[in-house]
Amino acid sequence: MGVALSIVFLFTISTTIVRVMSVVLEHTGVPQSIARIQVLSAFSGTGFTTAESEMLLETPERRQILVILMIAGSVGLASIAATVIVGALGVADTLPGILQQAVLLVCALLFVRYVVFAGAVDSLICRMAHRWLHGRGYDVRSYAILHRLGADSYIAEHWVKEGCLTKVDAQKFGQLQILGLREDQNQSTAIMPFDPTNAPAGATLLALGSRAAHDEFAERYGCLQARGGH
Repeated sequence: MGVALSIVFLFTISTTIVRVMSVVLEHTGVPQSIARIQVLSAFSGTGFTTAESEMLLETPERRQILVILMIAGSVGLASIAATVIVGALGVADTLPGILQQAVLLVCALLFVRYVVFAGAVDSLICRMAHRWLHGRGYDVRSYAILHRLGADSYIAEHWVKEGCLTKVDAQKFGQLQILGLREDQNQSTAIMPFDPTNAPAGATLLALGSRAAHDEFAERYGCLQARGGH
């Protein structure tokens, strides 16, 4: 029973670390799907050598996040924490001890299922990530870079403030080319032509342009809170 308890606590702590750091990495402009796999890769020491890996080395804040994950994974932070917790609780072979461990197992699993991925906790993590990045002088972006086409040409997905889509020009914003809308940011195929008069609630905007143009657009229309569905 003690082994099972150690494994569950190890899983709980590892999942929490990956979850929190994924949100932090998303706030630097990395798409959700890429952030999660790259955080898991760095934390586990797998080290996927993909094109997305180069994206994570472009800015100092992303490099610092990866360094933290690599150190935490290499020293076995989750394993140490799980061992300490189980050791502090004690593992008894008596019936009350077994019942106590069973309750702890269930609580740990419920914590992962209903707390780590809860919407309220997600908002809290977003605020913490925003504060942590700003406290170190790093940029917090309200858009995610999806693809790099050239030296300074990017396709990005913008989360915009409520009601702002109707103010955006249907073709261009400065040097930014509006490509379309994504009704659901978790569905990569749900792309539709940009129509500000018929934009569904929660839609995100796809655009092409330089990093400066994306930054300018995000500063005017961007909304980090629109990323609440991590």
